[in-house]
Amino acid sequence: MLTRKEREKSAVQQEKQCMHPRRRVQCTCFPLYPMRKLSLLLGTLGGAFAGYLFSNKKLREALAKAKDPEQAAKTLGQHLQKDGKQLARQVREFVESDEVQQNLGKAKEFAKKKFEEARYELSGLIEKGKTMATEQATRAAGATKQQVNRVMKNGRKPARLRTKTRKVA
Repeated sequence: MLTRKEREKSAVQQEKQCMHPRRRVQCTCFPLYPMRKLSLLLGTLGGAFAGYLFSNKKLREALAKAKDPEQAAKTLGQHLQKDGKQLARQVREFVESDEVQQNLGKAKEFAKKKFEEARYELSGLIEKGKTMATEQATRAAGATKQQVNRVMKNGRKPARLRTKTRKVA
């Protein structure tokens, strides 16, 4: 069982996790936030179905003539299947058209070009970091060597060796 402080701490953590990244608006936590998405999805589907029903005169007439809900469901299924096949054929023709294929090729070339640019820049940054790290390590080694030589020359035991190091930005 959680103590009061632990509950408050977990509530604060939950609030931080629920902040919307762009709007900085706090959303409600599970289960209400996903339910909003679900209701939006159902509303959209309902609107699409209503538009389909209003634009298809044959479907409206067939549903009006249906004697029971089962027959209405079968009629609706037949119309959806027929219109779905027609829509799929039109989408396939659109995707296979020369214009879409040409634009798709351009998009692939653009993505490859940007990827190569990013990889080149990243490799340059990595090389720069390697050289800076090597320089810093050689400087630190030289400084340590000088300090050790000084201590050995004086013949005393060092309490602690100090080296100067800088953070690599």
